[in-house]
Amino acid sequence: MCLYELRDVRKCYGELIALDIPLLRLKNGYFYVIYGPNAAGKTTLLNLLAFLDSPSSGEVILTNENLGRKDITMLMQNPYLFRTTVLKNVIFGLKYRSIRKKEQEKLAKSIMEELGIWRLKDESVMKLSGGERKKVSIARALVLDTRVLILDEPTAHLDRNEADLIEEIIEKRAGKGGKSIIMTTHDLNQAFRLTDNVIFMNEGKVVNTQLWNIFKANLTDGSEGTKNAFIKNGFVIKVVTDVTGQRRIAIDPRNVIISRNCMVSSALNSFRGKIINIGKINNFIKLNVDTGVEFSSFITEDSFKKLSLKPGEEVFVTFKASSVEVF
Repeated sequence: MCLYELRDVRKCYGELIALDIPLLRLKNGYFYVIYGPNAAGKTTLLNLLAFLDSPSSGEVILTNENLGRKDITMLMQNPYLFRTTVLKNVIFGLKYRSIRKKEQEKLAKSIMEELGIWRLKDESVMKLSGGERKKVSIARALVLDTRVLILDEPTAHLDRNEADLIEEIIEKRAGKGGKSIIMTTHDLNQAFRLTDNVIFMNEGKVVNTQLWNIFKANLTDGSEGTKNAFIKNGFVIKVVTDVTGQRRIAIDPRNVIISRNCMVSSALNSFRGKIINIGKINNFIKLNVDTGVEFSSFITEDSFKKLSLKPGEEVFVTFKASSVEVF
């Protein structure tokens, strides 16, 4: 069942188009993570989904007829806390939901113990550390137990242990009782740790390609039915497109082939480089290769073992001109 449908949605601030989404559907009971760089439009989108703001044009439709705005909770990245005790902050929303006082504290205690802040219940929030204040705001959002939970970078500025705890608590609620969770992050590893339903955004748009290997480029006429995309310092990537001029291009890292020797293939882009980093993301091994321009490549663990690659080794990076997306 569909939860949200966005049709021809635009959000403008003066002449700035902060959001431009022709069509986006989000399913009920799913966990979505929206990933993108700063100013990608992530928070603007969340505000529309929470009905805290309206689009300049288009429609944001909550398609599940059994849900209304009271069924949606949004945790902002920098939420306001009241100048009172931790417990009073956490139960604030419950007071307006016809829940008895004893039940309010019982519900609050459960989530506060999970977050490790029940011991702070009588403390003033003004005396808390940044991490503790973040946990109070998360507890205030979670205690409402609404069907739709919208979280704007809930682990931002937390240390690794605190972030791991928040991720575990969020994951545990995903899909439970039909709960839908939509959160943002600029941490790609976090996005894939939490869900396979990752939405990529850039410059106010939902993009199909994964947001690695993104470059500003000047596209000019080339040969063999391609355009030349000039990146920097004379570095050129062959692209299949009809457009020219200043654009952004992106190459899905799964389409970037790594080899020890120059490949004989129809691919028009092949560059020699040095491996500068090896990591793991989801079920892939992630390689960063410096060719004068840094590329990311995702390869399987089997391929990685066969190639027996190490940081500092020279390799070739190869990809087809048709695999380069222009936007």
